[in-house]
Amino acid sequence: MLDYNHLLTGKRVFVTTGARGIGKAIALLFARQGADVAVGGRNAPCLAQTEQELQGIRSNSRGILCDLSDRAQTEHACDVLLEVWGGVDILVNSVGINQHVTAHEYDEDVLARLFETNYKSGLRCMKKFVPGMLERGYGNIINISSIHSVMSMPGYVMYAGTKGAVNASARAMALDYAGKGIRVNTICPGLILSDAVQDEIEGYPEGEARDAFMKLLVGMQPLEPGTMEDVANAALFLASDMSCYITGQTILVDGGASIKAHP
Repeated sequence: MLDYNHLLTGKRVFVTTGARGIGKAIALLFARQGADVAVGGRNAPCLAQTEQELQGIRSNSRGILCDLSDRAQTEHACDVLLEVWGGVDILVNSVGINQHVTAHEYDEDVLARLFETNYKSGLRCMKKFVPGMLERGYGNIINISSIHSVMSMPGYVMYAGTKGAVNASARAMALDYAGKGIRVNTICPGLILSDAVQDEIEGYPEGEARDAFMKLLVGMQPLEPGTMEDVANAALFLASDMSCYITGQTILVDGGASIKAHP
């Protein structure tokens, strides 16, 4: 029977970017559920703080300084975990960067960076860790994608495209590994009051401009804007044996935005 207080006891987890934001919320929740958690991140001060918090819960947890737009750094982070842990049981591909642009205006270098970060870094991590999962007959891969991968807004051509690729590849991988003990699922958050969104809110001057922006955010979905913990809870469900009969699925954690007909 499942121990619902320690759903991930004994598991080794790599959250590919978790110095702050949704990745950090996932990492902390997984650690509280008994997992040893490693998080990647390129923000050294935030990564150090997150590592300290994680080690206060699970002493074997760690942070790994890593820029996922750089192939060598991504592969090095994986190699570190292969050396110190022998692999991971759960991989959470949590990174996502964006630049607002239309199709005829994109920059090739920026597109390459988004493609490397949002899509290829996850594939690189899977290439490193899946062989060990196959040997052990167990593995769990969770991609943090975006609502923009299934429906979008103007100016998201590169972001939506890279996240859509994540969704499609996850379905194919779920089929590849279904009979080998590895599940692959995808979470598509909608509007989440993440650290990045909070930064954007604070970028508006207090008063009418910020109030108007908040009204826009609140009106985007039937429910209130989501929290980082809302996404972490969905990730915990997929990471645990509560979802042992679920693979290849794309789950929208969006407060109902995807069912709302906007004016």
